[in-house]
Amino acid sequence: MHAKSLLRVSKKRQKLGNGISKIPRLDYTEAMHELVRDTVFAPLCGTGTDREDHDDGDLAVAPAKPQLKKPPLYRVILLNDDYTPMEFVVQVLEQFFGMGREKATQVMLAVHTQGKGVCGIYPQDIADTKASQVNQCARDSGHPLLCEVEPSSDDEED
Repeated sequence: MHAKSLLRVSKKRQKLGNGISKIPRLDYTEAMHELVRDTVFAPLCGTGTDREDHDDGDLAVAPAKPQLKKPPLYRVILLNDDYTPMEFVVQVLEQFFGMGREKATQVMLAVHTQGKGVCGIYPQDIADTKASQVNQCARDSGHPLLCEVEPSSDDEED
């Protein structure tokens, strides 16, 4: 069927109100209903076929996404020494671990009093990179400060 024949404008005109305005009336036929159902809704909802044994034809079907688990986390540990100035340690914590002055001072004091302190908890590659950056910066500045990486027993990020 031709689409224009499905949508017919009634030859009769309706009179509105005082009879001056005339608007054509649209007939919504059963053929129009089937055309809309088959061309618009069938691709989205199917045509009543059971979806489990429905052939996808040429459609690309995406495989299920694999379940990903979080990578193991590692602590970046700063070790105390008797020669590195406290201000340098605070500066390193601010620069490489994004700590504010107060938090960096707290960690520096923990390193000074307890012999070591946790700078952050990261996936292994990030933890290794941060430890290497701190060690290189300390060497370049002539300080014996050491930073190590160890597996984290808990999976909480600092």
